[in-house]
Amino acid sequence: MKKFAVITGLAFALCVSGYGQSAKIRIKVKEAEIPAAVAQSFKKDFTNGQAEEWTIVPATLVAEEYTISGYDNLTGEKPTAYEVKVKGSNMRGEAVYSQDGKLLFSKEVIKDTALPATVVKAVSTKYPGYNFTKDEETIRQGKSHFIHYRVIIKKEKESRVLAVDSDGKILRDKRIVL
Repeated sequence: MKKFAVITGLAFALCVSGYGQSAKIRIKVKEAEIPAAVAQSFKKDFTNGQAEEWTIVPATLVAEEYTISGYDNLTGEKPTAYEVKVKGSNMRGEAVYSQDGKLLFSKEVIKDTALPATVVKAVSTKYPGYNFTKDEETIRQGKSHFIHYRVIIKKEKESRVLAVDSDGKILRDKRIVL
């Protein structure tokens, strides 16, 4: 019994320490608490979107989630970046701004958008017989200015989620069996 209690205690300690290391810190704030430069940049960058939620994000988290580097470590009381969730009539997204209002990263998902002919042709050629079930244009800006289209196609009981660039190159292909 004593052995069981020791093993259980060790397992619990490992689980808790592993969870603590992967915890993500975000501090929710009101728009009034955001620096004026950040709020002005957001309004200029997202004229058709409204801010749903603002958060303060430490540099290490931004680098980990968005693969953006070059930030100073979180020092003093000032946050490194501000993240905003955006919602509009036919779009949703998120953006990350530096303290001085520079857009570091943004992602917009626009629903029911016509895909470019190059994307449709590339997908139809590689996956004949598949039907487009959902298409969303995903735009990522910031350091890399990466742009791709996320497309979901289906054939019988198999679905695929594709990331396709504007030239028709399939960047990612994930098979989903229903």
